[in-house]
Amino acid sequence: MSGKRLLITGGFGNLGLWFSEYFTKQGYNVYILSKNIKDGFIYKTIQADITDLDELKDKLKYLEFDYLIHTASYNEHFHKDYFRKALIVNSLGTRNLIEVFKDKSLKNFIYLSTFHIYGATDGIIDETTPPQPKNDYALTHLFAEYYLNLSNFPYIIFRLTNSYGSPKSFSTTKWYLVLNDLVKSAYLYRKIVLNSNGEAKRDFIWMGDVCRVVERSFYFKESGIFNLSSKKSYNILYLAKKVQKIYKKRYGEDINIVINREDRTRPLDLIVDNSKLKRVIDFEFSEKFESEIENIFTLLESNYG
Repeated sequence: MSGKRLLITGGFGNLGLWFSEYFTKQGYNVYILSKNIKDGFIYKTIQADITDLDELKDKLKYLEFDYLIHTASYNEHFHKDYFRKALIVNSLGTRNLIEVFKDKSLKNFIYLSTFHIYGATDGIIDETTPPQPKNDYALTHLFAEYYLNLSNFPYIIFRLTNSYGSPKSFSTTKWYLVLNDLVKSAYLYRKIVLNSNGEAKRDFIWMGDVCRVVERSFYFKESGIFNLSSKKSYNILYLAKKVQKIYKKRYGEDINIVINREDRTRPLDLIVDNSKLKRVIDFEFSEKFESEIENIFTLLESNYG
């Protein structure tokens, strides 16, 4: 694979850095396109805002890539004007990339969408399930998918579930993600406090598996939409107990898990079916919770001491 030119949008993001590191190790010629260039990384960078079409055209007019992985998106729903920013970044930003690459020799455009476009909380969902987005994040990703459907080059859309893995950088903005938050809480406060009863189930998929599946998708023969899930659901209390176990092993102390006993919510079973994907590639998904919890603790130790 050495020499294949790959552009990763949002390559300094939480999942983006996993892609950047993985594909660099695989011998790809990796470029990161980002609005904000971060110091301390060795990657080739292109500083551009995907919401600015003129800037994108200017920065990319002389560059050709074999593959594009589009991870840049906006999901900070707690920020002011979130709905407007989500529309501009997630939908219009994707439309701008399509405009720039429509006349280039791109072999495949890989888009990381979200399973939230289904709007489902229980039952079995597959790619034929009608989208019923319930929030701006999901809706704006669905708009982006529709833009790709109108494009004239090969594309793969992955509707990704809850990916997990230790941040590649302590400066990540994604400490609120479930596993990151549980480990950080244990490390800083020596306890884990859940706002719920901990019974809520989610499909979790390891970021290392996401990287490997995306690489395989470069060579899919037809454009299409695929659920990218492990097809396994875990509840939050299960993860909290994993963190509790690793904490005891590393630091020799027991920590408490505090649950919200007022929460009487019953867990719903949501299965994000990945059968369509597994008909195209032979792939077994991994469970890496314990090793990633270890890695998150190590990252925290290196920054907090």
